[in-house]
Amino acid sequence: MTTNRFKKILVPVSLEIESTTAFNQALFLKQKLGAEITLLHVVPNVGGISEVFQPDLKSEAEKKGMVRLVRFAKMNFEGKISEHVKLRVEVGNHVSIINSITSNESFDLLVLNRRNRIDALPERYKSNNVSQIVRESSCPVISVNNRWTSKGIRNILVPVDISRQSRDLLNWSILLGKIFNANIKLLAALTVKIDLTQSLAYKKSRLMKDLIESEGVSCSVSIVEKENLGKNEALIEEARKISADMLLVQGFQDLMFSNTQSERLLVDFLKYSSRPIFSLGIKEESFVSSLLKVNKNSEVLLNEFESDE
Repeated sequence: MTTNRFKKILVPVSLEIESTTAFNQALFLKQKLGAEITLLHVVPNVGGISEVFQPDLKSEAEKKGMVRLVRFAKMNFEGKISEHVKLRVEVGNHVSIINSITSNESFDLLVLNRRNRIDALPERYKSNNVSQIVRESSCPVISVNNRWTSKGIRNILVPVDISRQSRDLLNWSILLGKIFNANIKLLAALTVKIDLTQSLAYKKSRLMKDLIESEGVSCSVSIVEKENLGKNEALIEEARKISADMLLVQGFQDLMFSNTQSERLLVDFLKYSSRPIFSLGIKEESFVSSLLKVNKNSEVLLNEFESDE
């Protein structure tokens, strides 16, 4: 039996109508996993409110924020807030507070609402931007747009970046497949003129499929051949055609530099996908591997394929 590692879920809410999508996604996970939810409302640090120099203003802002948060929660719980839901209000910068909490406290999952437009330009990283939160989050993130997994999680689509290490992605595919009893759909792209069966995309995705199935999880593979497109564009275009309830996309945790092809892949999915996206946190390496006790041979075999096409 797979150990449930999702015990505490953090859900930032703006108290606007869009917050209900992330809220509903978190409730689904709570019911499925038995997790505790913390609803977080961040009150903007308007007018230079300082805990040191203006503690009364900060306290007043927190009180008003809590009143609004309680009202929001009661509306979504038909007047009575569940005992498994905690309410929390902080004053300050939205991004900084969320990332500080996930870095310093024992939350296992962050559930965010993302807007239809997410700008990936570097200067936007300083604003309250979902891509920045995902980039810096220490724990995994499920980001939702206008859809959440209301009908369950039966199929999980996993785009495979063949130029990156995939041990963590492999382990998370197995873990999520077991938790939700879901089928894993691996998707790779071949964008150079080469025999498919001789390509790295084919060899690596087939190896991952075999390793996932060896752990008792159903898995299938799709490889899109598009010589006229970049790998990211090919993956995103093909992903739109594949039925899935959620995407599992590798995060930024093992990237040394920003604005790489791998980083842009996740940012592009955040921008263009309407489905919930599960992205890995920056401190997740080896955690799931030790939890699952995946065969050491899997790491040895995957090491053979951690290079460019």
